Amino acid sequence: MESIIELINLLNVGRLKQNGAWSSVIEPGSKMELLFNAMVSGEVQNDESGAKLLYGTASAGSKYLNVKDRLRNRLLNSIFLFDFNNNNPSNRHQAYVECNRRWSVAMVLQAKNAKRIAIEELESLLEVTDHFEFTELSLSIVSALRLHYGSVQGDSKRYMHYRERFQHLQMVWLRETKAEDLYTHLVAHFTNSKTTKSDISDLAAQYYRDLEADLLSDNTFRLQLCGFLIQTVQWSSINDYRQTAVVCEEAIAFFKSKPFDSNLPQQIFYYQLLVCCIQMREFERGAAIYEGYAALFEEGSFNWLKLQESYYILCMHTRAYAQARATCLRVAPYTRIHNSLPAHIVEMWKIYEAYVQFLERVGKLPESEQSVKFRQARFLNEIPLFSKDKRGMNIPILVLQILFSISDHDYAKTIDRIEAIDKYCGRYLTKGDNFRSNCFIKLLLTIPAASFHREGVLRRSEKLLEQLHSVPLEVAYQTHEIEIIPYEDLWELVMGDLENKIYKRGSK
Repeated sequence: MESIIELINLLNVGRLKQNGAWSSVIEPGSKMELLFNAMVSGEVQNDESGAKLLYGTASAGSKYLNVKDRLRNRLLNSIFLFDFNNNNPSNRHQAYVECNRRWSVAMVLQAKNAKRIAIEELESLLEVTDHFEFTELSLSIVSALRLHYGSVQGDSKRYMHYRERFQHLQMVWLRETKAEDLYTHLVAHFTNSKTTKSDISDLAAQYYRDLEADLLSDNTFRLQLCGFLIQTVQWSSINDYRQTAVVCEEAIAFFKSKPFDSNLPQQIFYYQLLVCCIQMREFERGAAIYEGYAALFEEGSFNWLKLQESYYILCMHTRAYAQARATCLRVAPYTRIHNSLPAHIVEMWKIYEAYVQFLERVGKLPESEQSVKFRQARFLNEIPLFSKDKRGMNIPILVLQILFSISDHDYAKTIDRIEAIDKYCGRYLTKGDNFRSNCFIKLLLTIPAASFHREGVLRRSEKLLEQLHSVPLEVAYQTHEIEIIPYEDLWELVMGDLENKIYKRGSK
């Protein structure tokens, strides 16, 4: 079901209806059309609701499954009914879709023995794939042309021309594939964990050295992209944001110099540059990057969601809490409906929403009708992935639970949670990369020690607060997502929520 919904989100049905092609995809008035329309509207999001709509029962019987499978196949077959002609012929992403369509058509023509038109199309297409540096597609085209002129046409001159091009492209493709494999191996360590990994930095540095000769030999899009990405892993994995920013700026300049629009790499490196600005406390520069380049990102896309994450953090770090909440509300329709999003993206926004709700609870934001009331059990069930990330995103999750119990003045529950977090702190947060988190959790431990008396907590926390200030966020050796609200600001909010009253366990 999720794959069909993903396909529906891709299709532009309006265009097909305008040119009269839609009726050839789905028969008007059919059960298939009924199911399709319900999936478009969001009424049907799983097999149970789909079966109930079509046959009045929640069990997905063979009749329902047959309709669903036929709908899936019809939608897949309709892909080539679209007009993929580029409104912007310099856009690399649009060109990639169009080139693959033309390649597929040429291969079908060749298989049907319409060789003359197939070869004409391939030679015309090769000029486009060369321009946009689609090495793998160019290699496939040249391979087909080499075979045709060598074994079918017997044209030795053209055969040798395409043979030499094939050998060159094959070498470029091998370099690109090697670089992509090395980069993928690195990022596999980061997807579901936010802990700092100095060993990954060393490995990235080694991988980059392995690629240096190739990077100097070829200036192709895919090879250089992987090279820049490996460099960002090298520096960002040890939270060296100043050097990461240098790499991002070099990458942006490189891709801007290409003779075609390359939005994807620019999105990647502008996002990374925004992260660097946040960590280096260069907030004005970060805001300017967001305002200046947000239009490069397609709303609802993976990269757009990552950009919104960084902007949300920027808002939190500049106390622009209303803008942070507005960002959550802008993102919510995509994280709550799109089943194709990775789990770590959805879970991250659950955490961000919870921090906004905490700000509402302590009066830093007026309550919103659109906000969902925080319920601990439901919240923890919605973030199973990051709950296991003991030295990463589980830190703000544990902090949140304590913040809410304090704001609820449920001090008995607060004591239980803080006692548990004390053991957690000793087990997981002893390394230097979590120094600030360790300090903040120890600050929280002073609250029950001072019986929740505000003045008493302030006295007990003085030295710990000095330690926290001694390692400001811009030099802290920690992953940027962990400290959603700067701990200094968060501590002020907690202190503002305490009273000058002593609480002992068992008292009211």
